[in-house]
Amino acid sequence: MKINFKSLICILMVFCICAGTAFAMAYRPFPNNRSLEEVYSDIKVDGAFEQTRVRLITANEEAWFARWKMIENARETIDCTYYIIDKDIFGQAFIGLLLKKARLGVRIRLMIDGRVYRMPYMSKMPDKVEELAAFPNVEIKLFNAVSKNLLAAFTDLKKMVASNHDKIIICDGNISIIGGRNIGADYFADTGENDIVYNECDILMQGAHAAGQLKKAFEDEWGNLKNLVVKKDLINFKKQLAIVDLAYRVMSKYMQGRGLFDSEKLTSSDTLKEELTEMNKEISKFKKIVSFSGFELFRGERQKPLKILDKHSYLGSLNGITPAILRMIESCKTEIIIQNPYLVITEGVEAALKRASDRGVKIIFHTNSANSTDSLFPQAFLMEDWQRILKEMPTARIFVAPSENERLHAKVFVFDGLISIVGTYNMDPLSENINSEVVGAIYDKPFAEMLRLRIFRLMQKNIIEYRIEVDQDGKIIKSYGPADHVSKEVIKKMNRLRKLQWIRPLI
Repeated sequence: MKINFKSLICILMVFCICAGTAFAMAYRPFPNNRSLEEVYSDIKVDGAFEQTRVRLITANEEAWFARWKMIENARETIDCTYYIIDKDIFGQAFIGLLLKKARLGVRIRLMIDGRVYRMPYMSKMPDKVEELAAFPNVEIKLFNAVSKNLLAAFTDLKKMVASNHDKIIICDGNISIIGGRNIGADYFADTGENDIVYNECDILMQGAHAAGQLKKAFEDEWGNLKNLVVKKDLINFKKQLAIVDLAYRVMSKYMQGRGLFDSEKLTSSDTLKEELTEMNKEISKFKKIVSFSGFELFRGERQKPLKILDKHSYLGSLNGITPAILRMIESCKTEIIIQNPYLVITEGVEAALKRASDRGVKIIFHTNSANSTDSLFPQAFLMEDWQRILKEMPTARIFVAPSENERLHAKVFVFDGLISIVGTYNMDPLSENINSEVVGAIYDKPFAEMLRLRIFRLMQKNIIEYRIEVDQDGKIIKSYGPADHVSKEVIKKMNRLRKLQWIRPLI
């Protein structure tokens, strides 16, 4: 079918009107006379609503144990997607565990983000992943692979940078886990055991309802035409499967409290013995992961109302997260807690929070500072925004982690001590508009109170509060912020980054 120029103009006009209407509907102020319970009930998800057994996991070693045990227990299927699978002992052992399950005939689908696959995070890991892909019951894809989307670098940069930020494991359609953790020592080590240790949060779930919704979220991104199927490497000079199999054995023995793997038990090459020496040296740093034998996936947790909220990347159309969060903000009556590593608030969210503050709702932000963050770009824009936020939202308070020892990576929301949201969604334009994200929304007061108290306990240990004082005319006369506790060199660097306003929508 051919389309003439006038028809094309008409189609573009209709598209713009529809897109504008959709944007307005997503970001218009919602009436605040509805209760949170009503808002939660209105959130539509696939499948019938059911209760779900939910466990909050915050300790890094327990987060590793949960992933390990649920995969070890899998008998039929494992679906997992991660932004990063690091090259360290955790990443290699994770691939080794999947290798073991593949050999046992378990059907495995693994998706890794296409932008980090060849980055230093995963140095030498692609060869190992490609060897795993050789099994007939294993499928591996790279999400939005750079090689299949180069044209977007010149036409629409958002398509090029769109990542699969989901972190999902689903085993046998019943046990599932989501949260902010990638696979690597940064997320499972204890403070002082690794150069970087994140403070994180996951939810472990049991039930076909949550697993089914997560499978739908997984398959929506799995089927993207820009994904690249990973195939077996034709040539490898090292036995990659032998290396990850060794990593699995090293990790399994150490986690059970049986010490390091003995090199005398190896019957293979000296090269593999060198690999073992490095693995033993690395794993011996992690003192808290030796109690796996006593770990249970659940400890009497009861079922709770839970809904999985999904959001496609920029390449898709679904956004079930941002509008839901906005509606919850509009319906809050007492308190909003936002714990997030990156605080770059968009115009629509800021307007909703300002209306909440005007109603007298307390707003608590818990985020990183320039001294604790792993990315200065968000901090540069927070430095630009924080005084305005506190001035326009007089009920708001901003608390920041002062050093790397308190480095934050958890993505958590608590609304009126009733509804909790835990997942991958950051409070920034990248999560709101570009990346694929997934969260769990739990309507349960005891669960929300547990999460709320955990956040307050973290803030009591070591925290800095950004503050302002204003005069009668609303002019800021006194303040304490980034410039008061961050080095002059870092402040200069952030000031330079702030000038790159064009990049803010990509942060």
